[in-house]
Order: sequence, then C-alpha cells, then structure tokens
Amino acid sequence: MSTEYAEIEARITEACCKVAETEKPNIAHIEWEFEVPESRLWARWNGRQTRGSRPAVNKRLTEAEELAVCMYLKRLDTIGTSVRLPMVKNCANDILKRNHPSGTSDPPPTVSEVWSKRFLARHPEFHIRKQKAIEDEWKNAHDPGVILDWFARYQQECEESGVLVGNRYNFDETGFRIGIGRNQWIVTMDPDRQAHLGSTTNRELVTACEAIS
Repeated sequence: MSTEYAEIEARITEACCKVAETEKPNIAHIEWEFEVPESRLWARWNGRQTRGSRPAVNKRLTEAEELAVCMYLKRLDTIGTSVRLPMVKNCANDILKRNHPSGTSDPPPTVSEVWSKRFLARHPEFHIRKQKAIEDEWKNAHDPGVILDWFARYQQECEESGVLVGNRYNFDETGFRIGIGRNQWIVTMDPDRQAHLGSTTNRELVTACEAIS
C-alpha cells in the first residue's frame, strides 16, 4: 500500500465520521473539506472495504485452511523435520481435496506452482533456507568449540615442531554423489537453523582431490 493511498484513506475515515455526525450531510462539501475523491467517499460510506482489508481474489485457500497449513509447518519444524517447498504445496492440495464436496463430477481444485512462494510471502514468520547435503561425520563436527580446539592444537604443534608457514600444505577431497543427496530449499521458523542434511557414504561417488600451500 502506497503512502499516498494510506493518507487518502485516513482522510476518508475522518470524512465518514463527519458524515455520520451530520444530520443532513453535504457530501460534495465534505469531499472538498477533506480533499478526498467523492466517488470513493460514497463507496466507503456505503460499506465498500478498503483495498488492504478486502480479501485477495486469487487466494485459493480460505483463512481457516491457510491456518491449517501454518499449523502443519510449525508442527514439523518443532520436531526438527525439514519441510521442503513441495511439501507446502502438497499440504494445500490435500486440504483442498479433503474439503471438496463429495458426489460431484468436478475434480478438486489445486494450487499453482507459485502458490507456495506467495503463501510464504503472506506469512513472514516462515523463512526459506538452503539445506546442504553433507556427510554425517561432517555434520556432527559442525561445532564451533570443536573447530576452535582443533586449530589451537594445530597451531601449538606447528610452533613446537618449528613448521614454517611456507611448509604447510592443505589437502582435501570431496565426493559428488550420483543422482542423490542434492541440496534443497526448506521452510523453517528459525532463520538461524543449521540447515544440513546428513547422508551415508554407501553410494557411488566421483571424487576430486586438491592440495595447496
């Protein structure tokens, strides 16, 4: 809602109060006094809602049905289940299917491919995070205390052994899983959630190695 629209609506609200307080109101004069469009003043006085309070015409689910989706997402997030975007869409479609009148020949309605993102935009309490697939051992090692302790012991060993910086090498390898273990987008209420997906090594891998000084 633009600032100009909000300002006009505020003046229309004041003008409606003036109309209500006047026994025989002169709408044209009140419209001039509050500097508001006469047609919009008449419409608001006759009960038409503001743009912000009118329900969206393209909303597929009712308010109660959207609340059910929110409760579903919150429940899964509370127990630590990673909610993927397709699960949000599937939940909405399942609700529409369950609430579809039985005995009709028409198929139950479904939400579109972009419905999930629009739903999340209407509910800012949910956040979209990218969940990265990593090995279980790496996932369990993502503890700042463990990492700091390792580097402290590494630095101490280098100083005691007289290892120069130029003689230090780093070697690493990474595996690319074939067909599984891909990164994915998840929905969570915690913007700081550790979004890592553990997986086992019992899969076919393509391995890359690198070493650098």
